[in-house]
Amino acid sequence: MSNKTISMTDKVNHFDKILMGDHSSPRKTRIIIKDHDTGEVLGEYHNKVLVPGSQLTACKEFGLDPEVNFPTYNTELGLQNSKPPYPETQPINQPIVCLWCAGKSGAGSSANEINVVSITDRIDPGLVEGTLNKYTDIVPFRYVTKNGDLDRDERDVYFGRKVYDEGTASERYAYFFKAFDTDPVLHVRYLDGTEVTDKMYTVDSSQEVEIYVEMRLSVTRQDFRDYFDDVTGWGDANISTISLLTGWYDNTICENPEAEESDRIYYKWYQDVLPFSKFNFGQEQLSNLNRALDMIYQVYY
Repeated sequence: MSNKTISMTDKVNHFDKILMGDHSSPRKTRIIIKDHDTGEVLGEYHNKVLVPGSQLTACKEFGLDPEVNFPTYNTELGLQNSKPPYPETQPINQPIVCLWCAGKSGAGSSANEINVVSITDRIDPGLVEGTLNKYTDIVPFRYVTKNGDLDRDERDVYFGRKVYDEGTASERYAYFFKAFDTDPVLHVRYLDGTEVTDKMYTVDSSQEVEIYVEMRLSVTRQDFRDYFDDVTGWGDANISTISLLTGWYDNTICENPEAEESDRIYYKWYQDVLPFSKFNFGQEQLSNLNRALDMIYQVYY
């Protein structure tokens, strides 16, 4: 069994700001990839917060409305139960960083040829010309038949649902987004790991304080495989980029309105889904059905 742990740490120092230039977000991600079994460090990388993510952060911090309404993944992928985008539809809860997606645009033909992320990048939702379900970049986490659709527990993990060939024997459902494995947790602590308390101003310490949010993500042995098997073939079974996503959800849409009230099913349907950040890495080959990834993501402020 082959597992890896990917530890991602968003942190900025003076040198980072010089590298990022004047038009990037005030954060930068340093990613350390380790072999899960041996602990061997396989590489270190850097992520970037993208333009829609920077705009969202600026608007939240200063109480502003968005200056630009970027095209959403809902619209460009044609996702099921998507409402008209903002500002035509106003969010019924706060748009936050809540999902992630994966794609194939992070690396070149060589496994070590990693493309540099620009703050104007995203994982492209476009189709390969002449196809209805084969994408140039984005890869759905799950791609299932009508009879093999996800159960209620799985529908709390996978989102961004698109229907293909509806009403035919070939009907398929793709799920493009995935939730974090854990809820984000805020940590406020000194560099030695001691937690900061409300007595901070009376503590005699020269240590710096770090503030970060931590969440965990994973690629399971089920993720992506059915899409590669059914659509692209195993020769193209790889990912090389991931993107954190922002959005808000509508949970008022009933799946079975004909049922008794106590038996009705309501799922979360994420709206106005936009890219927040993007991380490129060398091609991760998923033709190995035992390959699974665990990720620790820390965002420093």
